[in-house]
Amino acid sequence: MLSGWRVADALSGMRLVLIPIIWLAALLGNGRLVGLGLIVAGATDFLDGYVARRLHQESRRGARLDSLADNLLLISAGLWIELLHPEIVRENAVVVAATFVVYMSSIAVGLLKFHHLGNLHLYSSKVAGGLLYSFAVITLLAGIYSQLLLWLAAAAFVISSAETLLAQLLLPAVDEMMGSLLLALRRRAETRTIQPIGSARRQRSQAPHSAKDVASSARPARSIATSAAPNAKEIGR
Repeated sequence: MLSGWRVADALSGMRLVLIPIIWLAALLGNGRLVGLGLIVAGATDFLDGYVARRLHQESRRGARLDSLADNLLLISAGLWIELLHPEIVRENAVVVAATFVVYMSSIAVGLLKFHHLGNLHLYSSKVAGGLLYSFAVITLLAGIYSQLLLWLAAAAFVISSAETLLAQLLLPAVDEMMGSLLLALRRRAETRTIQPIGSARRQRSQAPHSAKDVASSARPARSIATSAAPNAKEIGR
């Protein structure tokens, strides 16, 4: 029986295997099949994280595999939309271009600074991912697109990508489960405050508190020395 981390990695790997299959459907012009493929891919995206957390088998390798699958699927989905519905880019060129620039900037900074794709599991990225999946699936299955849903998904995605970009620029190391940049900065500030306080407390606990304490700690040594020396009666004996 496969262990938990292997199951989670297999689900992420399944998403990678699905991408070329969905590409074939897109090249054949079958938008509905592409939409169904995205639904299956989205299910594996949810399940791999759930399985890893449920069985307490999260790993850095699994997180990176998940990140690779997510980013490749996201880029591919954008190309599938362009291939099957070119009017979307044509009618919303500025929105699409701005979204693409912010997203690619976050990818580039992560690769240059940390040498791997960043997938920080931000709350904003969950919202953006849900909206993007909804837009892509509805558009591909229905054959038409909602401009309002496109703008909402693009706005959420820009916010998520910008937050990822700022986190990678401001933090020396990124926790892939940070939740949000504000939470990460607050935790960092609290850590910087707690460490000096703990160090000061340790120093105070190790140092004598007063002259009285110094005197009391010195008395036993004197009493021991006095009792060890022979008195006049003992010499007489």
